[in-house]
Amino acid sequence: MEREQIEELFEESGYPVLNSKLAYKIWMSGVWDEEDEDRIEAFLDAYSFEEEGIFTGEFLYHYRIFAYIYERNELSLFPF
Repeated sequence: MEREQIEELFEESGYPVLNSKLAYKIWMSGVWDEEDEDRIEAFLDAYSFEEEGIFTGEFLYHYRIFAYIYERNELSLFPF
């Protein structure tokens, strides 16, 4: 995912402060290179990031937990 896309996701989700603090670091880490935009948007909608002192590692830790749960919820319990 390109840096501009990450910045846009933060802006659209109402987190301009996170955009300026985390977008570049997330882009450089490459963590979201192969991630689904819908999953990232769902994460940003589900979590509340009111504290301005969140670190990149802490943010990505919460994302990994959310992504795991999100993926498990997408799996059908009763496949056809």
